Amino acid sequence: MSPRPSGKLIIGGQVFQTDAPIVNWREPPYWDATSQYCISTQTERQPPCLPGATGQVPYGKLPVPYTRRYSTRPPLRTSKWNGGENAPYDAVKSVIRQFVIHHDGCASADMCFNVLQNERGLSCHFLIDNDGTIYQTLDLALMGYHAAEWNLASIGVELCNRGDAKKEPTYYANGRKGPQRDVKPCKINGHTFLAYDYTPAQYDAMRRLSRALLRLLPNLPAEYPQSSPGVQSWDTLPTSASFGFSGYIAHYHLTAQKWDPGYFDFKDFCSKLRGEFCYPVFPKDDPKNDRPVVPQQTSDLKEAAVLLYKMNEARADGGFFPVGPWGEARLWHGGVHLAAKADAPVFAPFPGRIVAARMGAESPVGSVNFVLLRHQMSLGARKVEFFSLYMHLADELKAAKPAEWMSKSDAWKAGGKPGAITLLDEPVEAGTMIGRVGKAGPAELSRAQVHVEIFAQSDLFAAWPGSPWELVDGSSSGRFCDSPRVNDIIDANKDGMLSKSELSSFYSGGSAAATHYLVTFHTSEWTPEPSWAEALRVPKDFKAMKPDEIEALVAEQITPGLWWTEKVANHARLPPDGVVYHYHPVSFVTWFNQQLVDAAAVAKASGNTVSAANAKEVPPGVTDDLGDVDGSSMRSTSEVSEDPCNAKLTLKELALGYDAPECTP
Repeated sequence: MSPRPSGKLIIGGQVFQTDAPIVNWREPPYWDATSQYCISTQTERQPPCLPGATGQVPYGKLPVPYTRRYSTRPPLRTSKWNGGENAPYDAVKSVIRQFVIHHDGCASADMCFNVLQNERGLSCHFLIDNDGTIYQTLDLALMGYHAAEWNLASIGVELCNRGDAKKEPTYYANGRKGPQRDVKPCKINGHTFLAYDYTPAQYDAMRRLSRALLRLLPNLPAEYPQSSPGVQSWDTLPTSASFGFSGYIAHYHLTAQKWDPGYFDFKDFCSKLRGEFCYPVFPKDDPKNDRPVVPQQTSDLKEAAVLLYKMNEARADGGFFPVGPWGEARLWHGGVHLAAKADAPVFAPFPGRIVAARMGAESPVGSVNFVLLRHQMSLGARKVEFFSLYMHLADELKAAKPAEWMSKSDAWKAGGKPGAITLLDEPVEAGTMIGRVGKAGPAELSRAQVHVEIFAQSDLFAAWPGSPWELVDGSSSGRFCDSPRVNDIIDANKDGMLSKSELSSFYSGGSAAATHYLVTFHTSEWTPEPSWAEALRVPKDFKAMKPDEIEALVAEQITPGLWWTEKVANHARLPPDGVVYHYHPVSFVTWFNQQLVDAAAVAKASGNTVSAANAKEVPPGVTDDLGDVDGSSMRSTSEVSEDPCNAKLTLKELALGYDAPECTP
């Protein structure tokens, strides 16, 4: 009978209470992978281990005799942390960016731990038994021996599962080795296997554990290897791609010698953690659902995009992209204002982390409340990290039922003061309500609207086949757009300025499509530097205004909304100078999701279905973790081998996670 789980997860010596059924090594049966001695199990009461200088040597086939079944992570090996043995959580959470999924080939977690600890001298952070009980055998600060050279930045889990149903079709028949399971075909590296599926209890345990990890490990997103956008890869990745990947990954993605975890649908699993992709607001005023989920048909995608464009170009009196923040002048504007009903919900379009927020802030031009999200995602083989900003939100501090993230976030509860910028690290699923539409704008333009903006530190889709995105480099033009590509199509009288009537005519007259797929590279409007007052005094656009009028304009309409300080930038992983690539948010959400729709259609049309009738036994040279007798696919070639990338990185660089330099062999 399994012990009663406490739910206590240990990272960097710190205990976190979760709703996952966790039994850690400090609790019975005390499966401690840091022990240099063999440990009695129900599988083997007295394992025949050999004496060693500092403990007991596992009795299996080892390359050299040793007693330590784990190691420390190279980036954490400092004297102040006892060579990495006592690294704290705040350091550990920066290092971990891969979760390697295995199946153990065993009848129980007890058998699995016995094989790892007593026979082979290996270790894995988590073992999940048939009934869903999770055994944590190592602090996540420590490096387990489960994925060879990928151990350094990863954690691992062994899911209890025999594996090959073709070879042993009656393995679970009498119930003595676990409950009956479904049998599923899967094609890995071109070979069709017939695999035992995982139990409902195991899937539930994995989801609960993963949700806890999403909250606690900011560099471990719920992403999976993809062969094309949104299509799971079932093949071993190129070495450089597997080292550089961040997210959930199979053992077979790392080496062609393994086929574990067999039938594990990474796309389905991660999608349930990430939530359904949504629009930031409802395209129609009479929503029939609780969230504006992005449709899966191209025609529906296009229809929704047209409605969202109109919410800006036909209904807003300004806030255009990429110029015209309040409907006049050549000032860069990195997002769009979407006109909607006051207090209408605003949603996260993609999974991400809320990294900064401000509530309870008002100004002469209305709300300057905002929420800033960082998104770490994969689109096919490409990693994409970007940010989304929601400005002019209603004050959630006054709401009868504030957005749920506010009650979940310890950082917000500790430091969320009215009018102040609060630094956060709160994970949210796609479709999470992050706020409500507020009211903003100068007196004559004041109305219910939300500013939505998407930006990144890199040109995300450069060299993407058939990409519609067009780069406009405005990095040297300061606050004002001087690009002929933008100005010439709007400036009807060719006076070198953009008037309110010219901007209104251009955007409401049906010409705005020419700007929808521009990628504008310039200084964000949310930075205090370069000086706004000085910037407005120089061009002829504001020549009619006196210096004191410009100062008043800046003080009333601009300064209250600024948030991009060095402190915020360092926390959020943004450049301090504020120079980033801006995307039309409606175009970005539409195009990103269109890539998923197109790839799914191609995959379906390929007819590459997997049939149980074609399944064969595991081929020679391929095995799972139980069959890896010498542990060559789990133990590093050297117990202290260093990742060819991470060995050269500082802890500060590792904290960048998704943005760290690529790790290659």
